[in-house]
Amino acid sequence: MISERRIVIYVIALMATIAAFFRWYIFDFDLKSNAILFLVSIIVLSTTFIFFSKTCLVFDKFMPYDRGIVKRLIPQILLNLAFITIVSRVAFLIGRTMLPFHSIVEKEATNLAQLAGIATEVLVVTLLNVIHFAKYSLNKWRENALRATNLEKEKSQVQFDNLKNQLNPHFLFNSLTSLDSLIHENPTLASDFLRQLAKVFRYVLQNKEKGLVSLETELNFIKNYIALLHTRFGESLIINFTISIDILDLQIAPVTLQILIENALKHNIINQANPLIINIFNQDNYLIIENPIQQKKQVETSNGQGLNNLKTLYSFLSDKEVLIEQNEVFRVKVPLI
Repeated sequence: MISERRIVIYVIALMATIAAFFRWYIFDFDLKSNAILFLVSIIVLSTTFIFFSKTCLVFDKFMPYDRGIVKRLIPQILLNLAFITIVSRVAFLIGRTMLPFHSIVEKEATNLAQLAGIATEVLVVTLLNVIHFAKYSLNKWRENALRATNLEKEKSQVQFDNLKNQLNPHFLFNSLTSLDSLIHENPTLASDFLRQLAKVFRYVLQNKEKGLVSLETELNFIKNYIALLHTRFGESLIINFTISIDILDLQIAPVTLQILIENALKHNIINQANPLIINIFNQDNYLIIENPIQQKKQVETSNGQGLNNLKTLYSFLSDKEVLIEQNEVFRVKVPLI
């Protein structure tokens, strides 16, 4: 984007050039005289811009736009208009009395020339203020847009952290119930179950502050989680993995798979007559989790926010979005980062 200073330079050069053209076209100035007056115009306009820049710094400190745009602009315009008028008159007087072509300068003293000069001064001051205010407005808009984006991201992160920091209470309750039964029926299996349960919680605790983990790390975690689920559902739950080795170093938000598997368990019927088959595979740098739709008539403890929070979080982590498709199967496609 073109900077404010560069825009002002272009404007000054353009206005000085236009003034020189009219001096040649209307007043028939010779090339040498016109060139000197062109230089004088550049000096006057540049001095005005420097003065304008300094006064803006003072106004920014003592009378910022936030306190009132009109309250700021009126004194700022009047002050700079007074300055450029004084500088122009001084330059004109010097040219008329000291320069060898003072008779030519006198040509600019006509009513038409004076009117054109006043109009030029007003135009210069107006353009400077418009450019400065436009820059202020653009910066303010960017700040607000960035603040809104950051707030949305923080909100999304907080919501997702809540998902990461707590496993489903029903999962914990069912796991402890299964553990209680195993302690009496099969102490060895109970010990293995407890170790897997500890690994699941350790993963959540170790990675709750991380934004991303490798897919390999997430898959190692989810195998312990699935082992616990199999204790409860047995052969009624089938989870198939088809993951290419070459994508294991790609990254994913921690507990993404746990959230998606839990979502499938929450919404679908699972029993021996209707086993739930979940397929997890990769395709085109997406991790895909799909299952047939075996919709429960009633879903407990569902606020519908889990997938939405996941989608919002990934919108900040990747240029690709989380895709949800529902036809014969329910499919979630998570971008690998």
